[in-house]
Amino acid sequence: MMTADELRRFIEGRTVRALDPETGAGVATVAYRPDGSCRLRHLAGGAVEDGRYGFDGPVYWTRYAAFRGGEVNRFTLTAVRPGRAQAWHDDGRRAYLLVDEGGVRE
Repeated sequence: MMTADELRRFIEGRTVRALDPETGAGVATVAYRPDGSCRLRHLAGGAVEDGRYGFDGPVYWTRYAAFRGGEVNRFTLTAVRPGRAQAWHDDGRRAYLLVDEGGVRE
């Protein structure tokens, strides 16, 4: 599992692409702005939703008004290789595979 500092460096001020961990298909991109706001862009259909994110030690959380029912979702990350990390829900379920796409572009 990434340390709190590693996780922050991977997320904060970065854009990541979320891939289905089973198929490798792109699901969404998320731009994590340095001010704690984020923008989720669904790749199927192109819907965009703004939200918030933050950190709690080695965990980061996201919240959007509609995506996943507006609930707070908490994740840890495990480095797969440079620029790529497996996200895990805080209850241990596997989440998306995240690929660093560079600094925020939105």
